[in-house]
Amino acid sequence: MNEIDDPYAVLVVRCQLGDRAAWEELVQRWHQPMWRFMFGMLGDRQVSEDVLQIFWLRVVQSLVRLREPARCEAWMYRVARNVIADRLREQYRRPFEEAIGEAVSSGRPFESIDITDSLHNALYKLHPIDRETTVLYYFEEKTLDEVATICEVPPGTVKSRLHRARRQLRETLQNEEHCYE
Repeated sequence: MNEIDDPYAVLVVRCQLGDRAAWEELVQRWHQPMWRFMFGMLGDRQVSEDVLQIFWLRVVQSLVRLREPARCEAWMYRVARNVIADRLREQYRRPFEEAIGEAVSSGRPFESIDITDSLHNALYKLHPIDRETTVLYYFEEKTLDEVATICEVPPGTVKSRLHRARRQLRETLQNEEHCYE
């Protein structure tokens, strides 16, 4: 497909030229998918909203430098990955006690925990790289090649990460199941 025929490439070029309507269209198209990706990686609605704002700020600041508008989707996910990585680094630097206190104070009653919570908890026990691959493939429904492009790794690496993540999710869920017997 020619770049001129790609509607996203044209939209990106219009944004690069300062077309406000194009920016609105870009945000409308990508706001939900980016929020879902961030929520899948971070697991907190408010944090995801905050990180999403930082993401859009970075997109506004750097879209003009995107040389290949047809690769907009992979570029946007890479920007999102960088913003999420910054947030995770910041989160890991916080004192452990502060993080525990925050988790306890925002906790829900035990009775409200369901299978979705178990899956989310298991997902957040994955290494961030495996979690990212899992979220992109299963929740964002990207193909192996798309995930490979976004993560800048070969498709075989994506397959390995997915295999490892599925195994760890299965083990974590099985262990939780035994805890409640």
